[in-house]
Amino acid sequence: MRKVLLPVAAAGLITLTAPGVGQGATPGPELQAAATVAVTAADSGAGSAAASQAYWTPQRMRKATPLDLLPSGAALTATSPAPAVAGRPASVPPQPAERTAGGPARPSPQTVFASSAAGRVFFHNPRNGADYSCSASALNSPSRQLVVTAGHCVHGGRGGTWMTKWVYVPDYHNGTAPYGVFAAKSFRAFQAWITSSSLARDVAMVTTWPNNGRKLVNVTGGNGLSWNASRTTPVAVLGYPSNYYQAQVQMYCTGWTGPERGTTRVQIHCRYGQGASGGPWLRSYNTSSRLGYVDGVTSTVTLSTGWDQSPYFDTAVAALYKAQGSLT
Repeated sequence: MRKVLLPVAAAGLITLTAPGVGQGATPGPELQAAATVAVTAADSGAGSAAASQAYWTPQRMRKATPLDLLPSGAALTATSPAPAVAGRPASVPPQPAERTAGGPARPSPQTVFASSAAGRVFFHNPRNGADYSCSASALNSPSRQLVVTAGHCVHGGRGGTWMTKWVYVPDYHNGTAPYGVFAAKSFRAFQAWITSSSLARDVAMVTTWPNNGRKLVNVTGGNGLSWNASRTTPVAVLGYPSNYYQAQVQMYCTGWTGPERGTTRVQIHCRYGQGASGGPWLRSYNTSSRLGYVDGVTSTVTLSTGWDQSPYFDTAVAALYKAQGSLT
């Protein structure tokens, strides 16, 4: 088994209240606060999507630092997380890729069960001028343009800012982008992460620009989404940890999740290193379709023990998805 760690953020925000809640939820002040998020036009001060794509040459991708620390001035609040927003278990199904002739050959044949619906994220920290990487995955939604990752992979949390030059590379493998490079169009993250660095809300969703006229999920397929599920469940965890192949290869870990003591989060023992942050925790992962239901994302890891942690996906995460999933 294997596990993951942390990165940082971009500019200009507008606060919105996410419409809609999951099945069985009772709206209230707690849900309203949890569903309030910040949205920014990605890279608004750094150029177009084409400029972001051009910036990330294979050489820059290989040199990007898999971040394991928050930016200077940020602080974590893992011990005082927002309460989970209760509701009945619900889900959104996965979506296979469109069938097209002449698609890319399997880019990483030596990696067991690698998925085209998972990939590596690259971004620029405008605060220190450095380049970093995370992990992420494509998520089925009405827009077919959605990516889910950790909140700290788009924003630095309290004292931080938004990331720039943000791109998602499906099934990245040793500097190659077999399905293309998808630049961010807008971000959405919880206010509890942005203002308080709450690890209970370390989740973000990103709408990407189409690449060569094709939408992300149509190209790679997209995972489904689960919320309000059991905290004890078998999952497959995908990501790009730096302690395996220098984050150049997508890794695969299976095991059972369990509750993290003293918080609302969940954890699993995968022993990933930095760079795997934002990688999906997939329930019912199908090793034939390489799709499953995202039930968490890697947020932190306890290096001394190898335990990885994820926010618990509750009704507030469903509201985040419903608010961002239709944006194009």
